[in-house]
Amino acid sequence: MKKTLFWTLIFSIFMFSCKEKKTENSNGQENMENDFVSRIHTTDLESDLYRLLGKTSLEKHISDFENVDWKGDYKKEFNSMEFNMPDLEVLSKNDSKYLSVSVAPNTEDSFQYVIGLGNHLETDDPNNPNRTVELYMTESENVEIPKKFIDLFFKRDFSKIKAGLQELYLMDEIEDVYKNVVQQQL
Repeated sequence: MKKTLFWTLIFSIFMFSCKEKKTENSNGQENMENDFVSRIHTTDLESDLYRLLGKTSLEKHISDFENVDWKGDYKKEFNSMEFNMPDLEVLSKNDSKYLSVSVAPNTEDSFQYVIGLGNHLETDDPNNPNRTVELYMTESENVEIPKKFIDLFFKRDFSKIKAGLQELYLMDEIEDVYKNVVQQQL
């Protein structure tokens, strides 16, 4: 009996220590920031290549969003006719969903944010998941629009995201590639 109790206690301690630790924020909600990973495509990278930014939180992702020169990069790419626009993406590993923000032409002299909501389904090859994304045109340079969707994504409020996207213009639904820049080892 004592052996069984001892092993049960050891097993319980082991299982407890292996669980992902979740903390509560000031609102009493679970903080699962380790479940979110972000990456970025910048205009200096080849098309479809992204640089992993790693684990992220709402605050960090908003900061990353604000650090992109959306208007400047748009003008540079539009004027050069390259159209290699920046793109910032966050993946919720638990939900296999991702949200992307990019830019596209709006009028002759303005750009618009493009919001993408996609599915990211892992395969046997971690570098080649099945990905589809619906891209929605905001028809606006208003930074509050993508920030609203980013906030909802980190809250995992997918029903509000979908309802908000339904108010926008669906540009396209596409299969999306998943290519990350490989860090060279020194």
